[in-house]
Amino acid sequence: MNTATRFIHQSHASRIVFGRGRRHEAAQELRALGVRAPLCVSSPGSAAAVAGVAASLADGALAPAATSDRARMHVPEHLVDEHVRTVAESGADSLVAVGGGSAIGLAKAVALRTGLPIVCLPTTYSGSEMTDVWGITKGGEKRTGRDARVLARVVVYDSELTDSLPRSVSGLSGLNAVAHAVEAVYAPDTSPLVAVTAGEAIAVMTRALRGLDGGWNDRDRDEALYAAWLCGICLDSTTMGLHHRLCHLLGGRFDAPHAATHALVLPFVLRHQEPWLPAAHRELMARSADGGDLCTELLRLARAFGAPSGLGQLGVGLDDLAPIARRLAQGSPPGISPNDEESLLTLLRALHEGSLAPPIDSVGGRRVVHR
Repeated sequence: MNTATRFIHQSHASRIVFGRGRRHEAAQELRALGVRAPLCVSSPGSAAAVAGVAASLADGALAPAATSDRARMHVPEHLVDEHVRTVAESGADSLVAVGGGSAIGLAKAVALRTGLPIVCLPTTYSGSEMTDVWGITKGGEKRTGRDARVLARVVVYDSELTDSLPRSVSGLSGLNAVAHAVEAVYAPDTSPLVAVTAGEAIAVMTRALRGLDGGWNDRDRDEALYAAWLCGICLDSTTMGLHHRLCHLLGGRFDAPHAATHALVLPFVLRHQEPWLPAAHRELMARSADGGDLCTELLRLARAFGAPSGLGQLGVGLDDLAPIARRLAQGSPPGISPNDEESLLTLLRALHEGSLAPPIDSVGGRRVVHR
């Protein structure tokens, strides 16, 4: 990236504790924050992990005020209300989120209401732990925003917490993380630091995902979690655009599975943006794919890990496409490509069919816009 480019870069400070087995240090991190009675939250799939962390806290002379494994995708507002009441009834003075985006998202929503500090122990590659972005769903609409109160004070990355992740969950979650880095590359408020971070994140995560079929060892899981951390930094440093807005609409309206939706949407939205990418960004994408076509590789990986083949598998009908395009156009998500209804409807039709256009340079007559 041209370092003379005009830019503004905003950083947020979370303490990062990285390494296998370091979840056992959560107690001392909480004590350093001056808190002793956390509400520990997870989703049902991470119930065993949160129970292990709660036991570790007890060994560290801390007593969890309460434990909940009821987190759900897209953070339904009624669950937020219930957990805010749990905070008041239990006397919790902090929040410990053990899990992926669902658990971390619930902790964020509770922190938004209560102001309690959050310590995150991610068990997937969602990246949510690194951002001040919150989201709450009510009546089929997912509202999102940014607030310093939801930024994790400490993030403990322990890849042992990912050892039991099924192959498909690991792969789709990893592609969810890649989406954060890809969109950050062409975000209107990107910076040279973000571009370098995104390039490293995409390359490391896609390399790790390509090796997943051969069976991951401890180092592979460490690399994937390292890449997820970098992807989270990218997500936190830039404005979310068309990709994330579309995924949020699909999640709120159709209750679409979060990681699988990101994995499906990613190659199609990137192809949609591709003709307007500056040359330096196209080169970065190619390097991340070992010189190949990143969109094609991302679609191959998505299908290998069981992502939906098209929007129809998410319950989206052909009659739904025009209203979705209209809603996206009204929101005017930031990006570099046209976001008029006609262009967006073309994108949605390709997504519904699951048919990815060839790379721009291989299609005769397609105009490539250079900057």
